[in-house]
Amino acid sequence: MKFGYFSQLQMPKPWRENGEILLYKEAMEQAIHAESVGFNHYWQTEHHFYPEIGHSSSPELFLAALAQRTTTIRLGLAVVVLPCNHPYRVVEYVSTLDQLSDGRVEFGTGRGASPYHVEAFGVTSEQSKELWEESLEVICSMFLNNPFPGWRGKWYPELLERHLVPKPIQTPHPPLWVAGSQPATYAEAARKGMGILGFNGMEPDEIEPSIKAYRDSEAECTPVGGYVNHQIATFTIGSIDKDFTVGRDKACAAARWYAGDNDSELQKVRFGTHTGEYYENQQTTGVRPGVRQAVLKRSNDELIQDGLVLGGDVDSVCRNVERWADLGVDQLLIMMQAGNTTHDEVMRSLDLFGTEVLPKFQ
Repeated sequence: MKFGYFSQLQMPKPWRENGEILLYKEAMEQAIHAESVGFNHYWQTEHHFYPEIGHSSSPELFLAALAQRTTTIRLGLAVVVLPCNHPYRVVEYVSTLDQLSDGRVEFGTGRGASPYHVEAFGVTSEQSKELWEESLEVICSMFLNNPFPGWRGKWYPELLERHLVPKPIQTPHPPLWVAGSQPATYAEAARKGMGILGFNGMEPDEIEPSIKAYRDSEAECTPVGGYVNHQIATFTIGSIDKDFTVGRDKACAAARWYAGDNDSELQKVRFGTHTGEYYENQQTTGVRPGVRQAVLKRSNDELIQDGLVLGGDVDSVCRNVERWADLGVDQLLIMMQAGNTTHDEVMRSLDLFGTEVLPKFQ
């Protein structure tokens, strides 16, 4: 089992003076500390136009800075939103980041967490899947061919032959991943030879069909890139304390904020589907838009017992990690800087993970 420290740079209101400066400084300290306590990966999202929810619009820049202050931790893009980024530029900055980090990049891709992301870039939610797929094929051709022979397609009707420089250290490219939450996406990732970054928000037993779909589809693999990266990673929110109640309540408070129990102006679009329903007025239904009911309807004890949140003390956290390991998950992506969790609380939680949890599974 590998462990990834996951961040989307949340910044709930009310904002501190120089709030974003402090947010980035503290996030850097957390990432560096994650390496020092034994985390294998650091993953950062690409979110656009999400005040409070995610201030990480240029993860490649943050990771480039982190690369200069770390030596071993893998640097994960989780994920590059391909409908918002031109293939030439993606290959250039992923390769540059691989050079700056001595070959530590993990290249995650996706179509966007919400239609709200991509529509500002001139892409509808209906178009985003097709565009992601074509863009991925173009990018892999750029990595695999020297020079890139050019491309004629639906979304990129004429890309010219060019030499892409620099080249990544990892040849022919860093490991490929895709974000997903449904069994069909898991299966597609396996068939393309890509790792899956599972953002399901479900308890472990509910994700088992998706994991099975992935493993069953590995035999049908025709890699879209230069090699196969058959790995399953799954996301959870976590906090740990020597006192079970303290660790439980901190983790669950963060999870509830993340799941929609907040007053962020854009919360209603956050968990929208890719078919536009998030525009509908749901006030008359009595259902708060943009929430994950699986989290909000459970008590704190139920969230821990059901495995939706990784929290409590060392024993309770280890039991839930074991559940994920038994399902065949290769990496656990743990977000600690969520909601109103403070920087000091994150750092203390990282210490306990590093000294008491990670050694039991590595």
